[in-house]
Amino acid sequence: MRVVFSGNWKTAKLPSVRSCAEELEFHSPSKSIEMDALPEAWDSRFVAFIFALQKLLAENGFLAKLEKFPTELRGLMGLAAKGSDAERRREVSQPQTTTRHAQRFAIGERVQFLGSMVKGILLFCQKKTSVRGTGFGRLLRQAGFESLPIVATVSFLIGTILGFIGSLQLERFGAAIFVADLVAIATVREMAPLMTAVVLAGRVGAAFSATIASMRTRGEIDALSTFGISAMDFLAVPRVVAMAAMTPLLCVISVLVSTGGGMAVAIPMLNVGCLQYVHESAASVKFGAFCFGIGKSVIFALIIAPIACRSGMICERTADGVGRATTRAVVNAITAIIVADALCDAMAARLRI
Repeated sequence: MRVVFSGNWKTAKLPSVRSCAEELEFHSPSKSIEMDALPEAWDSRFVAFIFALQKLLAENGFLAKLEKFPTELRGLMGLAAKGSDAERRREVSQPQTTTRHAQRFAIGERVQFLGSMVKGILLFCQKKTSVRGTGFGRLLRQAGFESLPIVATVSFLIGTILGFIGSLQLERFGAAIFVADLVAIATVREMAPLMTAVVLAGRVGAAFSATIASMRTRGEIDALSTFGISAMDFLAVPRVVAMAAMTPLLCVISVLVSTGGGMAVAIPMLNVGCLQYVHESAASVKFGAFCFGIGKSVIFALIIAPIACRSGMICERTADGVGRATTRAVVNAITAIIVADALCDAMAARLRI
């Protein structure tokens, strides 16, 4: 079967490639189709049309021969075929190369971000950054005072749960007073720093990530760079310092509220005096254990804030990207908190703290 392309292919509306291929396949008596081109005028659209038609016919098992095409057309078709083959080879080899480079870039980018963060914190402590006092005060309020109600509520409930479970078990052995020891030690060493960090990761960490991601989407971070202001020093470092400063205070309040929650359950259930419960709680907690719990809260804060800030800084510049960055910040922060808590407990057991 022989097909001739003639006429003006420069101004004419090109037909559908698929419909042309179906017509040729239907009328061709064999799998070989000889094509000839005698166009009055043509441009790159005609070359793209012929190339797409030849490719679609080949996918369906037909051979389109272009030997009678003009020399310049055959040359352009050859260049198009070479470009398609190179693109296909690049797609085949791209996954391994891309994955390897992506892993190296991710590690290097995290190390660079961590180094910039440490440098920014040192400059902040030396008052060499362009951070406004009002903005930093607002961050302190967001990470501390505004988070206090939810932290206190969760801590009180955790204390009541520990007190209730401990009362049920210790009363059977005649050791009801040791409920105070159980609640105090568990709260100071584990529950207060851990639950405070989880609440802050879900509330403050998500807010940090969403704020920075929204600024990136609107181009505000690029504007800061244009004016020579470091986004790390202006946005990330104040949030890290604010959370590191307020988390220990929230942890102390969590310890007190959790102790009160345990006492609210133990006193009516076990007939324990209020002063007796308070004295037993204070006597059971050593100073080293208290410092260990507060130190863990600082570590957790230094994990949550950088993860949240980095997640916002690398987000996609879309509304959906802001949502994914916020989700990623919360999930990664909580996971890192639990891992860090396990490592801290293992180290404390090794050091007999």
